[in-house]
Amino acid sequence: MSAAIITSELTKRFARTSGYRDLLPFRKNKWVTAVEKVNLEIQPGELFGLLGPNGAGKTTLIKLLCCLVLPTSGKASVFGNDVQKKEQAVKKLVGLVNAEERSFYWRLSGRENLHFYAALYQLPRQHAGQRINELLKVMDLEKDADRRFQNYSTGMKQKMAIIRGLLSEPKVLFVDEPTRSLDPVSAQSVRSFIKQKVINEKKTVVLATHNLAEAEQLCDRLAIMDHGRVIALGSVKELRSVFQTHEECRLQVRNFPAAVVPQLERIEGVLSCLVSTDAHEGQILELKISSRAQVLPRLLQLIVSSGGEIYDCQLKELPLEEIFTHALQSEQKVGE
Repeated sequence: MSAAIITSELTKRFARTSGYRDLLPFRKNKWVTAVEKVNLEIQPGELFGLLGPNGAGKTTLIKLLCCLVLPTSGKASVFGNDVQKKEQAVKKLVGLVNAEERSFYWRLSGRENLHFYAALYQLPRQHAGQRINELLKVMDLEKDADRRFQNYSTGMKQKMAIIRGLLSEPKVLFVDEPTRSLDPVSAQSVRSFIKQKVINEKKTVVLATHNLAEAEQLCDRLAIMDHGRVIALGSVKELRSVFQTHEECRLQVRNFPAAVVPQLERIEGVLSCLVSTDAHEGQILELKISSRAQVLPRLLQLIVSSGGEIYDCQLKELPLEEIFTHALQSEQKVGE
């Protein structure tokens, strides 16, 4: 099955992958296709999400685009620079944030680690010091900057990884599972920083995650990956329109005759209808409907024309978890 492709004006294109197949050795002379025929175009200033279960190929794709591994076949470019032919140009444009703590020197302080990486980025010493101090302040790590890295909490280590990724002021920041192993407060702090600080600097962010709530909170568009392929691509709203099978509708009604309930159930698009009575709220109608635009007007009209009085109407959209599940199930059916 061909991967999803979203095209755009060439002048807006900053990253493009086409036909990637990154093969990794597995066991006895067997191979695993980690990324297969992924076609993407990501726009400048976009917060683009790579969503998928563990082993879907998200991290491998990021490594390909950061020039850390070579593709078996296909091409990719970052701001028009081919990742194989212009590797050094690409590396100057990108920054990488991952949850790999072993890439830091544990016996050095946080500040010493950052100066080391600034030297690798060939940042002038004076500029490097200013940039490090600025980022430490933004991430609220100034008072801990001179402590040994090995004494940092998991949240502090993750913040250090973000600082390192931003040191060279990249145009594109690749972020691989930034909140993995973080407590809820630290995780929300990292998400807020990415959303408010990084994007406000007009940077493009590519975020790999299997945290569905995180993806929905942060991303402008999502590519859902599974077994190395993109199986769905679009905004949460667009994906919901494709994979959403129903919505939940809760109506608070008074003076609604029970005899009309069968008529509600016969309306095309009403999948189920449950009626209960509450001493304070009156009658509660809980329905599953296939399309609010087609079903809701007919529901409301029937209730009102039957003498019912509607006091409240609540619609609950399909959560991203169910969209994700439906996308995977659809792909499995196609594969069969």
